[in-house]
Amino acid sequence: MGIKSKYKGDLYNRDLSWLLFNRRVIELANNYNVPYLNKLNFLSIASSNLDEFYSVRVPSIKSQKVLTNDGHDTKTMLRYSEILKKLHDINNTNFRIQSNYFKFLIKRLPDLGIGNFVKYDDLCDRMKQKADQKFDEKILPFLTSTTFNSEYNLDFIKNKWMAIATLVKVKNDTSIRIMPIPPYIRRTVSLKVNGKKQYLMMEDLIINNLENLYDDGEIKDVIVFRLSRDLDASIDLEKNNGSKKTIQNLRHYLANREKGKITMLEIQVLPDTNEKFINTFIKKFKIEPNDVFKIDIPLDLTFMFPLIKSWIKKHPELAYPSFTGKKWNRKETMQDYLNNKDLLLQYPYDSFDQFIQFLKEAVDNPKTIAIKQTIYRVADNSEVIELLKEASRKGIKVTVVVELRARFDETNNLKVTDELEDAGCEIIFGKKYMKVHSKACLILMSDKSSVQGYVQIGTGNYNEQTAKGFVDLSLYSSSDVYVNCLKSFFEYLAQNGDCSRSPKYNSIVSSPNRIEDMVIQNINLVKEYYQKYGKGKVFLKVNSLTDIDVISAIYDAAKVGVPFRLVIRGSCCLKLGICGEKENIIISSIVGEFLEHSRIYAFYTDKPSFWISSADLMTRNMVNRVELAAKIMDKYNINKIQKIIDIYSEDDVDGFFLDKEGNYFKYENSKNRSAQQTFIQESIKLSRKKTNRNIFYKTITEKISELMNHLMSKNKDAQ
Repeated sequence: MGIKSKYKGDLYNRDLSWLLFNRRVIELANNYNVPYLNKLNFLSIASSNLDEFYSVRVPSIKSQKVLTNDGHDTKTMLRYSEILKKLHDINNTNFRIQSNYFKFLIKRLPDLGIGNFVKYDDLCDRMKQKADQKFDEKILPFLTSTTFNSEYNLDFIKNKWMAIATLVKVKNDTSIRIMPIPPYIRRTVSLKVNGKKQYLMMEDLIINNLENLYDDGEIKDVIVFRLSRDLDASIDLEKNNGSKKTIQNLRHYLANREKGKITMLEIQVLPDTNEKFINTFIKKFKIEPNDVFKIDIPLDLTFMFPLIKSWIKKHPELAYPSFTGKKWNRKETMQDYLNNKDLLLQYPYDSFDQFIQFLKEAVDNPKTIAIKQTIYRVADNSEVIELLKEASRKGIKVTVVVELRARFDETNNLKVTDELEDAGCEIIFGKKYMKVHSKACLILMSDKSSVQGYVQIGTGNYNEQTAKGFVDLSLYSSSDVYVNCLKSFFEYLAQNGDCSRSPKYNSIVSSPNRIEDMVIQNINLVKEYYQKYGKGKVFLKVNSLTDIDVISAIYDAAKVGVPFRLVIRGSCCLKLGICGEKENIIISSIVGEFLEHSRIYAFYTDKPSFWISSADLMTRNMVNRVELAAKIMDKYNINKIQKIIDIYSEDDVDGFFLDKEGNYFKYENSKNRSAQQTFIQESIKLSRKKTNRNIFYKTITEKISELMNHLMSKNKDAQ
């Protein structure tokens, strides 16, 4: 029996599990540890998460349903039609929970001195006149309407656009008129009554002006709706680095992607919404029942993001305290430090400014001869990109591996490519059939007779904005072992040949395939050690655990009693209760102030090994992407990552724990151990300690300088 068929049906479905993750995000809005404005923010994040899910994952399931004639998912043995039905049911529940929390939280706005949401009908005549004036000036110029009597089609409405459908009767004929609402129109109209802020929903204002827009007939019914479309189309890149054809192909792909099939229709249920019109609308425009969701709050809560941001500025006491990670404040440069020891940083508790410092030192050093770096997602107006451009202009050979297929960052990466090429950088577009998701930077220095190098290998993107809110690990070193590995790795990325298996290295492992092999081999080593000595364990922290082969290895080891501590933020296909009475597996999902994004693999035998990686334990990362995992080798950083593992293992505040029924729960009587808050407090404490130490050294230096000046002055007087 093959390993993949061994546990058929003994796993959870990846997508059903993901919806439970999004529910955990929603549940933070009901968590007493979360400040008020952040509760609203988490509800908005859940809406943003769902958009991507229905634009990427749901189309994939629908495709499998068609391709297999409604076959079975091998993990769960559920038919794809069953999965789609379960997705609809779970997401309906999520919407209901999200709606309840939103309505409860919004009611508190006036009491907190922020303002309140109002309906058009509740406004006095004078305020209605003001609102109508804003409609005429700021909304009406951007609105158009299309009438349908037959051949009903929604192709003209783009992904994530809202629209208003109106049933209009003109004499004896009725038609449906659809008015798309461009996303650049602000969702809320601000009004002031007696010095107090009021927020009127833009769609409410439009509805109350429809009679003026459709004055040729009688308005019978109105629906506010929003579409999500299939954005899961794939693109293969020609392996002709820097070619204009590659960029042209991507631009064409991006232009057509917005025309995908409808995957979700959200309808706002208004007080006077006619259910019959909703059903007629769904039928005429041929929307599948599993794609329809009726919601009784404003659609797409991402409209709250700018509001929350402005409210936090005025009411910082209603949000998480602002936090800035430790910056590089040693007397020595980073390169001097790395000449003697490795450095392991954890963002955001260590500031991403330290990577900027690392890169800047290389750019400013006349001995630097080459910089090689991978780019997946970068910030707008990226400081990283500016430094790479500056390096190239200074004559340093800069090679950048840009992943043009980084989903939803394609446009920005095209812009980045143009900028880097204009500055003289060499651009590589990675492997033809797989994304380069690795995070690596190699700096080469020439010192007359020898070439010295520095490396950085991480779990997260080179994005100074997301690094403030994503938890990631970053390893820096000047060790020849790492340097030589990355030299070979970047040579591999530049090759046009077969990429089905990546090369072998000493201190790093890369996918395709080899990270999966390494993880399974190490689990098996722990299993053998445990059977022999009764000791050993495995710790894994990833965003998702879905790879069947890795899960099968975990099951096999758990059957003999190997303890597993797994921190899986998102999708987890592993089931508890499969491995018998010796099973000792604890699974938690940590969802808190920051997004847990780091990946750690730790295997405990008489020779423990610790790895950080860009790869989740998913088939796509193991087989279909170029990923990197780096082994932590020096004693100091082994102790540091062990401490990080211990803190995550003990978390019982931000962690939701998986039970044997597939539900996630919170401990009622927790020991109040929050991993994120522990890391924040340690970061603040170390920053203060270093600041105090620097002040002490500065004071001593100043005193010595004063004393020397005094002695020199006395000597002059004596002469």
